[in-house]
Amino acid sequence: MTTAEVIQKLRERFGGKIAEAATPVPDMVMITVSRDDAVEVADFLFNDWRARFIIAAGTDYREVSGEYLVDYNFSLAADHIFLTMRVRIGAADPWIYAITPRVPAANWAEREIQDILGIRLVGHPDPRRLVLSDDWPEGLHPLRRDVPYDIWPEHNEVRKPPMANPPEGASVVPIGPFFPVLEEPAYFRVFVEGEKVVGCDYRGFYNHRGIEKLADSQLNYNQVPFLAERICGI
Repeated sequence: MTTAEVIQKLRERFGGKIAEAATPVPDMVMITVSRDDAVEVADFLFNDWRARFIIAAGTDYREVSGEYLVDYNFSLAADHIFLTMRVRIGAADPWIYAITPRVPAANWAEREIQDILGIRLVGHPDPRRLVLSDDWPEGLHPLRRDVPYDIWPEHNEVRKPPMANPPEGASVVPIGPFFPVLEEPAYFRVFVEGEKVVGCDYRGFYNHRGIEKLADSQLNYNQVPFLAERICGI
């Protein structure tokens, strides 16, 4: 398919649910859908067209248009086309229907967007905190543009992230927390039945250093890769 054929087929399939469609650069298609239609379109891209899910990213665009943006990026590898599905969200009511039940690979990306931008996930199977530190205050989302880059919330030793319960009849084998020098510190809870692993829960991101916030508020285009290439963790 060409980019024009992708847009044509999507309009034939979804009609007015494709609010906008464009080819901003060669080999890329950007479509805009409402949050009510995002799950249906993502399900079609991933499960019918077999598009590969790459990543999702949220943007605080309130200063420009009074809304948040969530971009889901897919690859139509056989056609050498990238496809971005954009969802516009009003600032007064920031929530989306999670696509994770239909596109499991979106799990962590959607949880990160909820953590750092405060866009609530509806229908997500595991909407727990992912990247923010254990004692980070509720309701404070650091990548919103009105949150200072150098904020230092009060430490809270009591607050702990909820961990998943093992399946009935399974035992828990804790691994960690361990703190390797070159890799991300992590804590695993492995669920086992005898010698068979039946599940796992994970807590990581202990090295999250807020470089995205610095890049968004303090650094210029040339400084961002210089810093990002010289640190461990994000």
